[in-house]
Amino acid sequence: MEVMKNSEGRHTTMDHHLDLTTALRPSLLPDETLLFVQDTVGLYEGKFKIPGFQTGYAYLTSHRACYVDNAEPRQNSVAINLKEVEKYEFYGGFLKSSAKVLLSESPGPSLENQASVFDKDPEVIKFSFRAGGEKIFYERLKGAMTQRKWLLQNAPPIPKFDQPFSSPVLDSRQPQHAPNSRPKVVGIAGLERRGLELRKNNETVIGSAFEDLEALMASAKEVIALAERFAHRAADKGVDDDALLVESATALGMVTTKNMLGSKAGSESLYLSELSRNVAEFLTDDAKGILRKEGGIMSLVDLWAVFNRTRGGVELVSPADFEKAARLWDTLNLPVRLRQFKNGLLVVQQHDWTDDKTVAQLLTWLQEFHVVSPNEDQSWDVEAFGRGVTAQEAAMRFGWSIGVASEELEMAEEKGAVCREEGVEGIKYWENWLVPGQHGMTKESLDI
Repeated sequence: MEVMKNSEGRHTTMDHHLDLTTALRPSLLPDETLLFVQDTVGLYEGKFKIPGFQTGYAYLTSHRACYVDNAEPRQNSVAINLKEVEKYEFYGGFLKSSAKVLLSESPGPSLENQASVFDKDPEVIKFSFRAGGEKIFYERLKGAMTQRKWLLQNAPPIPKFDQPFSSPVLDSRQPQHAPNSRPKVVGIAGLERRGLELRKNNETVIGSAFEDLEALMASAKEVIALAERFAHRAADKGVDDDALLVESATALGMVTTKNMLGSKAGSESLYLSELSRNVAEFLTDDAKGILRKEGGIMSLVDLWAVFNRTRGGVELVSPADFEKAARLWDTLNLPVRLRQFKNGLLVVQQHDWTDDKTVAQLLTWLQEFHVVSPNEDQSWDVEAFGRGVTAQEAAMRFGWSIGVASEELEMAEEKGAVCREEGVEGIKYWENWLVPGQHGMTKESLDI
């Protein structure tokens, strides 16, 4: 329970804790879907502003209306459960007053053991939209309140019938058996019974198939009509292609990211910031383990390919938008960062991972080679100097790509931690025993 004061000094209570993802977006509940996002939004309680909740994002989902603050997202973020909303209204704004969407919650019990006793009147929370998007927010809110998807949250699963099909005619001639037991069939009668069951089952399957085919044909008619309307409107030179695509996607039941955003001039920047958060969530998802599988670092091009592949061919992201979104990670304080090597290669890694940590990782690995193998006859003191490694070996050891491994070894060479040997076998990297003082470089001497 959060107890705050509004701009007039009155106490206000908000018992709407909101869990955020690693990308500082609302963590969705099971079967909850995101419907709309708008930036530059503030919160009111009644007629008064709530301090600390005046510049943030409004996230509307199928279950909740959420506010995530820009400055203090972990502290000043709240959610209102739509199932608790009794009434919702739209205020179009007037002169300097911004447009607002009002949500009236059910009255709750008064608080006990508090210095103040709060009234049981319904709590009215207003979302103040200062950069547009209020009309779309309100329309999506009306749809969510009509569909009431939260009623399915605790619904029991659909029962499954695993019992074998049995004929009523046969059941009248055969003794009854327990539900989990199958009567034993032998001889010609058993074969006839099995054949009858197979034919009945085939009839059921074929009947269901024809029902599905009819449903598919009905859907096909809608798709064909949509395609014809699309072609007809596309012939008009004045048509807005983006609006047409949005209409088509909505008619087919697909809600795209751009369709979730406001329609004002800042929608492109809002789209990029939401895309940036989406990619950051994708990278830090422990279940997917994208960065972990790549040794904690991967090229931006590889990430772009993997990200688009998981979208199933729907709403693919262009390389230009993807790079712009990645460059926003630092601005949005997200847990991943974009790094550029001297040859221009862009890579992605965790925000807290540094070059010194990579150097320490490489040195720890190279120190494992200070052991003489009984089957090898080396011309140098292996116990003292170890041996050199190639970029391919480093890639295999840490799970990097060859390009990333080469760049990381060159970075360690620039720092003086390793030196290279160029020979007929290619380039190998050794611990640096050539420059005085470098051979003493340890993890303790690095800033990690």
